[in-house]
Amino acid sequence: MKKRVIATGLAALALLLSACGGTASESTKATDKEASSVEQKIKISSPAPISTLDTTQAMDKNTFTMIQHLFEGLYRFDDDSTPIPGLAEKLDISEDGLIYTFTLRDDIKWSNGEPITAEDFEYSWKRLVTPETIGPNAYLLDNVKNSKAIRTGEKSVDEMGIEAKDNQFIVTLDQAQPSFLSVVSIGWLAPQNEAYVTEQGEDYGIDSEHLIYSGPFTIADWTISSDTWTLKKNPEYYAADEVRLEEVDVTTVKEENTGINLYQTGELDLTRISGQYVAQYSDDPGYISYSDVANYFLDFNKKEGTPLANLHLRKAIAQAIDKEALTTNVLNDGSKPLNGLIPANLYTNPDTSEDFRAYSGDHLVYDVEKAREEWKKAQSDLGKTVKLTLLASDDEQGKKISEYVQSQLQENLEGLEVTISAQPKNNVTQSRKDKEYELSLSGWIAGSSDLDSYFNLYEGSSAYNYGGYKDAEYDKLVNQAKTTDANSPNVQFEDYKKAEDILLDEDAAQVPIYQSASNYLINPTVKGISYHLYGDYFNLRTAYIEE
Repeated sequence: MKKRVIATGLAALALLLSACGGTASESTKATDKEASSVEQKIKISSPAPISTLDTTQAMDKNTFTMIQHLFEGLYRFDDDSTPIPGLAEKLDISEDGLIYTFTLRDDIKWSNGEPITAEDFEYSWKRLVTPETIGPNAYLLDNVKNSKAIRTGEKSVDEMGIEAKDNQFIVTLDQAQPSFLSVVSIGWLAPQNEAYVTEQGEDYGIDSEHLIYSGPFTIADWTISSDTWTLKKNPEYYAADEVRLEEVDVTTVKEENTGINLYQTGELDLTRISGQYVAQYSDDPGYISYSDVANYFLDFNKKEGTPLANLHLRKAIAQAIDKEALTTNVLNDGSKPLNGLIPANLYTNPDTSEDFRAYSGDHLVYDVEKAREEWKKAQSDLGKTVKLTLLASDDEQGKKISEYVQSQLQENLEGLEVTISAQPKNNVTQSRKDKEYELSLSGWIAGSSDLDSYFNLYEGSSAYNYGGYKDAEYDKLVNQAKTTDANSPNVQFEDYKKAEDILLDEDAAQVPIYQSASNYLINPTVKGISYHLYGDYFNLRTAYIEE
């Protein structure tokens, strides 16, 4: 079988990902003088604690931001979000795009000094999809031969289309997948050492004493309940000479004004800001902003016999929220109204250069008259008064958005009463998994440039389908788009557009609200930070302090 070899160039994929939107980056090189003349130690904030450091179980982007520093996989992202070799030094892809042969570097080691092997990748990938140990991102490997049948219990994990052979890790796909390397570049597919994981048992990943690391940093002083922790340079990392920072102290800061005060007094070198603070500090020398490939939305628990099983109620709620006013007057941080499942700049049709969001158009647009018409229909089924609870995070952003949504729904739909249940972010995630909610405010940040990473959320078999949405035609269209039509962009786009029509216009299964932006105050002496489209909010692999 003919093959093409990919090392560091990846020109074709770079073109694909560059079409998915720009990214902010800084020079990633420091002179030896700069690196040696100042203490390479910084202090940063995180808006939420780490939920887990078992890479197969992680879900939220705050956690993945830390994971991307601690664990490296076969590939990683460069400053422009293009996948480049990580622990693999070379890649051969078969001519039909189905077989990926990764050749590992000779000098890769775990933080405890033991070699990283192809078997470590085989173990972690199988652990991700095995029903007894399955992770929330197992669906990302559905295109790997037999992987979906394994995670649904139909086949043995020994039949998975992966093989460790000497220093090579070989992956066989069912369909060609242009986004596959961007999926591989995120920590959910990092290696795990079977002997070590087995030895730790239930303690694996719960604190910094029960982990070994494959990335540029290790972590110290962390437990599952920690609000503070420290990243330390990993001397065993194969490219340790490219890592400038010796130490990164991280503190969980939920209140943005607290983070700003700490930044202004020099106690933080990086903190996130939003809303009124963006306008207030946009002229600060340390202000940085970039658009996220992310959607924020209202999700419904559509359990039979509950109010939100009523289609008219869902449609009323979906059209009663003024998204423009939310992004302009409440958030005021660069976020934009979103009227679709897919955010802008995720994927562009390579044949037509049209972004999917523009192609599919707007859905569930704010319209009070239509909302009230649907509300009257809902009231005839449910009664004049309907009471709902809205699950939201207890941080500043969560409070602002939930209070705004509560106000809009109660003002525009007379008789609807909304109570806010504010919980820590990690609790919100768990409550959604446990289906312990009615309405929830949530978000989804692109894990790769693949459109299916969003459409998969509402497939009947999806681990993330918390609200219990089911539609056979939707499932059929999504399956066609990622299999038989995957290599025909125009047909694939039409499949996904029809699926989005069903999900939103016909069934109102969720309410798209806005596409977010990230804004930071960063000490101007800190250089070399990367801002990736996928995987993390920021990356400090080649960051350093300038004298």
